[in-house]
Amino acid sequence: MPLPQLPTVWNVYNLRGSPFFQDTLIQGYERRSLDLFVGRRKELTDLRQYLHGRDSSRQAIGGAPGVGKTTLVQMLKGQLLADGYLTTDSLVPFVTGDTPESLFGRVLGAVYDTILANRPMAGDHPAMQAAQQMVRATRLATGGAGISVMGVGGNLSKGVTLSSPKDLLIDGPRVLRDLMNMVRATNEARGLLLHLNNLESLSGRDVLRAADLLQSLRDPMLLHEGLHIMLVGTTDAVHAVVNTHAQVRSVFRAPVLLNPLQRDEVHALLQVRYEQWKLQPQQPVSAPVHPSAIDRLLDVFQGDLRGLLKALDDGVEECIGLAAAPSAADGAVSPAVPPVGLAELSRALQTRYAAIMHGELDDVRARQIHQWIDSDPSASRNQKDLMALWDLSQGTVSTALAQLQEHGYIVAQPRQGRQPIAYALTGKARLIGGV
Repeated sequence: MPLPQLPTVWNVYNLRGSPFFQDTLIQGYERRSLDLFVGRRKELTDLRQYLHGRDSSRQAIGGAPGVGKTTLVQMLKGQLLADGYLTTDSLVPFVTGDTPESLFGRVLGAVYDTILANRPMAGDHPAMQAAQQMVRATRLATGGAGISVMGVGGNLSKGVTLSSPKDLLIDGPRVLRDLMNMVRATNEARGLLLHLNNLESLSGRDVLRAADLLQSLRDPMLLHEGLHIMLVGTTDAVHAVVNTHAQVRSVFRAPVLLNPLQRDEVHALLQVRYEQWKLQPQQPVSAPVHPSAIDRLLDVFQGDLRGLLKALDDGVEECIGLAAAPSAADGAVSPAVPPVGLAELSRALQTRYAAIMHGELDDVRARQIHQWIDSDPSASRNQKDLMALWDLSQGTVSTALAQLQEHGYIVAQPRQGRQPIAYALTGKARLIGGV
């Protein structure tokens, strides 16, 4: 029996909950269904057709933080499932401090998990049994204890002992190859898609490390028949990982770079969410935010859809408050409430984000943000510009930038050729100065 609907501030708009959630859309999950996906039809068609025409592929997808890269890949994976490929909602992250062994181990584990999730009966296949043992050894970090793994692929009698993490790269590539051979031999799947993510969470040094890792793992990890790789990150991170080494560049297609959704697409996205999140289906939804306020915030966030949705979520709750929630006794919906306008939304967000900033940052960093806002909140600035603005040395500016990026107040802009990296205030930071 489904649980009863609990009252929320959103009920006054005939909504079950916030339509401004920032979670990635997921196949088969009703509250974050892929049915809510809007736009990107050209990119989806291009990626799908490219993959269909190849036995294996490697594709990078780049764009600004919050532009919708991960959601696009989740939508693509939903389509590919219907096309006969094996894939799951899981992401394979790059992690600070990765080694070839740790990254390869996660990829091997993800391939094994994906096959098992889609084909549970495949677990008895010798290739799957070998992979299970190797994945278990890797995940349990048994170290010098060692686990015997039966080799497959023409040599079922050979044992493999993982006495140290480095041994993973001795027999691991063969085990991965045998898994992919098994997938293709059954004639029940066209291939398997893995989603490598998290590049935008890495520092510049770690991004270059990721490039080195893919170079070292090109042949043992990337070039297996039936295996398709989607690599996702910011524009600069993707370019660095794919293009730093010629050996990697030669096996990757040119990155697909995502532009922000158009204004009408964002409004369409919100309307789809309003309809999906109706509390009383027979009654109309009252838009929580006036369209003109959304248009202004779109300019403030400059394509960062995730940041926009977060601001709308925060702002409406600040403006309405818990006192507005109806009684849940009979599931009644309150009379129509006018949408929140730009003026009250701006005041609420300015107050909220200023308080958060002063709680997260020390006085020096907060003052630096205010100096940037007071000077020109829309300006992009490189380190030299900020040395002048803040009257600081290059090293001190570099430290400040790292901290402000970590807390989400500035973002690096895509590099133009050999020009120095330029930084911009995020929408959250701009709202502190008002809109």
